[in-house]
Amino acid sequence: MTTNDLSLLACAISIAVGVGIGTFLRRGKQLGTTTTPTAPPKISAAHASVLMDNLAAAVVLRDAADNILYCSPFTEVLTGYALSEIQEHKDDFFLFIMHEADRDKYQRALKISKVGEAFQFRFRFLHKSGIEIWAEMRTVPLQDAEGRGIGSLSVTLDVTGAMRYQQQVEEKNRDLQDFAYMLSHDLKAPLTTFKGMLTVIEEDHAAKLEPAVLELLEHMKRASNRLEQLVTRVVEFSKLSSQEFRSEPVDLLAVLRDVLRDFGAQLKDCQGEVRLPESLPIVHGDPIHYYRVFANLVGNSIKYRAASRRLEIRIRLSNSASTRTLNLLVEDNGSGIPQEAQSNIFRPFHRAHSNSIEGSGIGLASVKRLLEKMGGEIALASSTEQGTTFKLTIRAHTDQGQ
Repeated sequence: MTTNDLSLLACAISIAVGVGIGTFLRRGKQLGTTTTPTAPPKISAAHASVLMDNLAAAVVLRDAADNILYCSPFTEVLTGYALSEIQEHKDDFFLFIMHEADRDKYQRALKISKVGEAFQFRFRFLHKSGIEIWAEMRTVPLQDAEGRGIGSLSVTLDVTGAMRYQQQVEEKNRDLQDFAYMLSHDLKAPLTTFKGMLTVIEEDHAAKLEPAVLELLEHMKRASNRLEQLVTRVVEFSKLSSQEFRSEPVDLLAVLRDVLRDFGAQLKDCQGEVRLPESLPIVHGDPIHYYRVFANLVGNSIKYRAASRRLEIRIRLSNSASTRTLNLLVEDNGSGIPQEAQSNIFRPFHRAHSNSIEGSGIGLASVKRLLEKMGGEIALASSTEQGTTFKLTIRAHTDQGQ
């Protein structure tokens, strides 16, 4: 690399550092200008060389004719090819190693760069060892003080780990959707038939059946209803991963009042009391899903209330270390969750009270998934026969757009 090439790279890096690397790669900058929004620190050619030698990214500097002027040392690590092989390659080296399915996209991106626009995309290429690598390249055009194109600067990162993780997640989501389809079609159809047959027997032959047989039929009806509810909840839970979520300001107090209005009859039957704060900050997320979150929590408090005392539920704010989030506590004086069950309580099909109280084991798993999809979290503290406190961390409205 010549002194002029290194000086050009140093100038590019100086401007990048001055405005922030991220901003530089998003917008591109003119080289050789003396005025910038903020005066960038000058980086010497020696400093630029040290930076490039230790940067875990393939940095490639090209001239206006797309000849490679410089490749950072990490380019060897990323591709498996020696720098001399890369620089002496007669055609575009990255096009040479790129996966055939990604070449057209890359060539279209190069045309965009020729007219002065930056581009960024992910592609696959073959490492010299034969291993397929995923990379993300960001290229910005470089211009002189008069606005003439003098080359381009590309930064390429290895994103194989991230892509493989994404592919694993997508595969698991597909498996879950296939499972949900099986439940909703292959299992639900015979279940509906079974329930229909029970109804026919009960309506047409009840007078001929002994009381013991009628009692057995009633048990079968209750069991089939529980199975139908379980299938429905599993299907709903499986859809959460692919479901679209709205993101808007939400009046959380209004949502809580809707929940309590819908649970009014149940609360009256058990003589339960719910205390709400006088006001709550506006939060960010999907109002329908916030309703589902609090309906699950209030429903659990009613279901797992202690028989020895009147149910009391308190919902209140707690101190938050960040202005971007708020902490909301949902406290009850119910039967509590055994210590040994708490580590798995947010996993699907794990229940704290075994089969002693009817339930699907899906509710709290859905609450956790819903909150995470809206950028929140949930944790709990509970003692047997003392009650349970759920701590919800929720995005505040001030986090909009960030």
